[in-house]
Amino acid sequence: MDSDFAEILYGEGSGSRSESRQVQRKTQQFCCQVQRALNLALADSNVAGIGCELFVDEVSPAPGCGHLLVHIVVQDGYSVADAMIALRRDASRLRSEIAMAIARKRSPELSFVPVSVQGGDDE
Repeated sequence: MDSDFAEILYGEGSGSRSESRQVQRKTQQFCCQVQRALNLALADSNVAGIGCELFVDEVSPAPGCGHLLVHIVVQDGYSVADAMIALRRDASRLRSEIAMAIARKRSPELSFVPVSVQGGDDE
């Protein structure tokens, strides 16, 4: 007998699926909150004096909500390596900004990765 069919037939696991969806939804909400908080923090200040605008494209759990992977878009014409170094240096301040914006016992650890943005011709 198919295990998925047996679970549905006997009512086993249906609660775990809805719990799993709820956990995924809550995780997605948390990542969106962190993304908004980081974008506000980055817009309000010049991170470690690198002189370019940074934008958070996406935040994802890595592997859980205690550690987040932050996908950063670096403005064209600026060094991605310098931006990543500056972000890592400024991570504690950014975590403080997140802590003020969200209701969590602990602010998550952050890992930054650059996102490659390929612009099209708008002519």
